Amino acid sequence: MGDKTLGILTYIDATANMLEDFSWLYKSWIYSGNWRTSDLIVCCNPAVIDQIPDDSGIVRLPIAPLSVPGSRWRDYPFINSIACLSGPHTDALADRYTHFLRTDADVFLTSNLVNFRPNVAVHGRGRYAERADVRVKMAAFAERNGLQHHGVFNCGHSLLSNSQAVLFFLKEQLKLCELLLEEFRDDPGQWPGWCRNVLTMYAAELVANHYWVDFLRLGFHNVLDYETVLWSDIIQSHVVHIHAVHVIGEHWSKIDHRNGVYADYDVSDLDITKVHDYCHWIAITPVDEIKALAGYPE
Repeated sequence: MGDKTLGILTYIDATANMLEDFSWLYKSWIYSGNWRTSDLIVCCNPAVIDQIPDDSGIVRLPIAPLSVPGSRWRDYPFINSIACLSGPHTDALADRYTHFLRTDADVFLTSNLVNFRPNVAVHGRGRYAERADVRVKMAAFAERNGLQHHGVFNCGHSLLSNSQAVLFFLKEQLKLCELLLEEFRDDPGQWPGWCRNVLTMYAAELVANHYWVDFLRLGFHNVLDYETVLWSDIIQSHVVHIHAVHVIGEHWSKIDHRNGVYADYDVSDLDITKVHDYCHWIAITPVDEIKALAGYPE
């Protein structure tokens, strides 16, 4: 086991937005110093492997997506972020790292993650089951399918834990995704109600609850997926992982960023000790500048 004890698992599909998302993860991994103690394990659509940096800190794994024309997942590309992280290609890496972090690509890491290797599972937050009717349906689905549910909702699907536990979780999550796809076969539902669009997140919650002793009894909840629009001081807090949530009209919004809303923003006012300004700064700063500031080896 080397000095790098964390493998950060993510998936990149063949879209411009996901490649941009990954640039934020990559740049924040460098600037925050996480490059010293972790590797980025990038499972990606083979079509974009040449667009993932050829970097000693990145493990590039080309994996064919599950969501393709003609497949049962043809119109649900989100399944790739789970299915493409599970299998022999990632199993082979389990002994290289003590911990894995399963994350989406549109995230920003902070220096608080550098040496954070908990002995219990650490979960992200989600906002997919805020309505009472969704919680009722979740519990009913669990009961119909012989799953235990301990009443822990919105635990998201980012996960930091020991490497074997994360790989087990991903396999079980994929099984639950298959069951949930059948649940929504005739009626996809509508957000923010019980809705097919977030079934990967439902699956994560169901796995975490069913294996409560392993993932929730002593686990830390609502730690990962801190929203980019919150105003916390990231240097003097325990914010380790920030997620670019789908909001508009609040700073920092990835949607507003892509729509050019910040084109005339006075970046001299950015205070990168604050979550929202940190994310804004990472997003707009060239990678070569970030590497120079971080003393990143070429």
